[in-house]
Amino acid sequence: MGFVSRTFGILLKLTVIFLIITFVPGIPPDMEFEAYTLTPSRPLEGALAVNNKLNNAERLFEDEIRGPEHLEVHNGVLYTTLDGGYVAKIVADKIVPVVKFGKKCEGLYEPEVCGRPLGLAFDRKGFMYAVDAYYGVFKVNTSTGEYEQLVSMDTEIEKKVPKLPNSVTVAKDGTIYWTDSTTSHYLHDGFYTMLGNGNGRLIKYDPKTKINTVLIDKLHFANGVALSRDESFVLVSDLLRSRVMKYNLKGPNTGKSEVFLDGLPGFPDNLHSTEKGEFHISLALDIDKGNPSLTALLGPYPLVRKLLARLTYLLELPALQLNMYYPNFNSKVYSYWIGSFSMVPQFMLSQRSSVIFFNEDGKITRSLYATDKKICCISDFVEFNNFYYLGSFSNPYLARVKAS
Repeated sequence: MGFVSRTFGILLKLTVIFLIITFVPGIPPDMEFEAYTLTPSRPLEGALAVNNKLNNAERLFEDEIRGPEHLEVHNGVLYTTLDGGYVAKIVADKIVPVVKFGKKCEGLYEPEVCGRPLGLAFDRKGFMYAVDAYYGVFKVNTSTGEYEQLVSMDTEIEKKVPKLPNSVTVAKDGTIYWTDSTTSHYLHDGFYTMLGNGNGRLIKYDPKTKINTVLIDKLHFANGVALSRDESFVLVSDLLRSRVMKYNLKGPNTGKSEVFLDGLPGFPDNLHSTEKGEFHISLALDIDKGNPSLTALLGPYPLVRKLLARLTYLLELPALQLNMYYPNFNSKVYSYWIGSFSMVPQFMLSQRSSVIFFNEDGKITRSLYATDKKICCISDFVEFNNFYYLGSFSNPYLARVKAS
C-alpha cells in the first residue's frame, strides 16, 4: 500500500502543478488555443504513388553551408538563401555571396543578429526581392549588391507588426505578394507555432503607395507563395494545416479566399509556378500512418497544447534570464534549441522526401520521391541544367539529383 499511496501522491501533485501551469493567467506564450481538426492525408496512390525518382542524391557543399531554404533560377544562375544571413549564387561550383541584410554574429544560434533570408523572387527587370525573417522585405540589385528595404519589422500592418517574413512573389505590374508566417513568434521560437492557433498572413505590397494589405489571415504558419499564369489568383502554403489556400485576384470571386488543395501528405513549404500553368510544392516533413502530423494529433485538444507551450517556455526561461544578465554561449545555444524547430523530434521525420505537382484546377498530376534516406526535410525544388536541386531549411548541404 505504501508504494501505491506514494505513487498516487506524486500523480496528484503533478496534476495540481499541471493545472496551475495551464490555467494561471499571464504565463507565456501569448497565443490562442482553440480546437481544430485537419483533413486526413490523401492516400499515396495514383499521382501520389511513391517512386524513387529523387534517390541517389549528391550532397553539394556539405558542411560548407546550412539551410539552403529557397532556390531560384534567374538568367541561367541558381540562387539560394542560407542560414547565417546570406543570399548566395552558385557559380562554377562555388558558393558566391550576393547580399546580407543582417549583422556580424557569433554563430547560427543567434539568427536574430545574423539575419535569416528565406524567400526569393525576381521581377521582369531583373531585380531580386528577398525576404529576411528578422529584417523584412528587400529589393536588391544583384549586380551591385545594393538594396532597398521595402518593409521593415516595425511596419504596422493592420495593427500588427511582422514577426516572421517568409516568402515572396512578384506580379508583372510590380505588385509584391509575401507571407508573414506568424505574428506572435520569431523564427527562433518557431516551435510554439505548432502548438497555438495559426496567426500567419498573406500580404500584398503596393510599390506605388507603399501600402501593405492583408489578404488572408489566421494561416497556420504561412509559407510559400505563387501566382497563377494569368495572375488571376495567388496561392499560399498553410504549412501546419497541410494545405494550400487560394486568394482570387480576378473574376467573380475577387477578394475571396478558399481552400485550394487539402489533405497533403506532409507540411507544404515553398511554392513555384511555371509558364505551362503547373505548380509544384515541396513537403518539408512528410506525413503517413507511421509519422502522423503533430498538429493533427493535438489539434482537437487546446488545453494540452496550451500546457505543452507553457512547459516549453518554462524550460526555456532559465536560459533567457541568464542570457539577459550574463550573455554566454551555452545559454544562447540552449535557448535556441528549446524554442526553435530543433525541438521537432527526429521520430517525426518520414522515410521519404516529396515534391508534389498540380495544375491550376487543384488536381495533383505527378510526384517525385526520395526513399533511400540520403536526404530529408525538402523545403524547395527547381529543375536546372538537367538536374533536380533540392533545398532544405536545415540540411548542411544542397542536394542534387539527375533529372529523369
